[in-house]
Amino acid sequence: MAPFGAIYLDTNVFVIAFEAKGEVSELLSQIFNKIDERRDARLITSELTLSELLGRPIRENDEFTVAQYEGLISPGTWLEVFPMARRALTAAATLRAQSLGVKLPDAIHIATAIRANCSRVLTGDLGSKGTYSLTSRMMPMDPSPEPLTVIRPDEPTLTSLLQSLAA
Repeated sequence: MAPFGAIYLDTNVFVIAFEAKGEVSELLSQIFNKIDERRDARLITSELTLSELLGRPIRENDEFTVAQYEGLISPGTWLEVFPMARRALTAAATLRAQSLGVKLPDAIHIATAIRANCSRVLTGDLGSKGTYSLTSRMMPMDPSPEPLTVIRPDEPTLTSLLQSLAA
């Protein structure tokens, strides 16, 4: 696998990491703990992630989980949180125009990842697959970033990411 670089985390990665139990959640926890040791490694998400994460605990009146996610999805040493921005929203519209079938929240995540110069997006969402790039004559992007590759939060991928952090 390529050097760690900048990886965008979709909402479902946080659900797996903090609400599930098992080998995958343990590997995610190890990655989160090791990310501070590498200046060339970045984990990025969007404020949209917080909104998506809070739905269930608010519905269930789970104040502890609400507070946990509010503290977790905030700028810190191990995670960069990108604000919702008009440019990301117009980029998401461009992405949806290019890739029919991409749902709006997924397009916003992907567009934010591209605008944040991520090389990969870690997601369990099976609707997101392959690679994405933003190209449009109507909406020129500044500068044209490399395509964004979708990777899955599975044991082989996470083990490889953990190894690249240790290298």
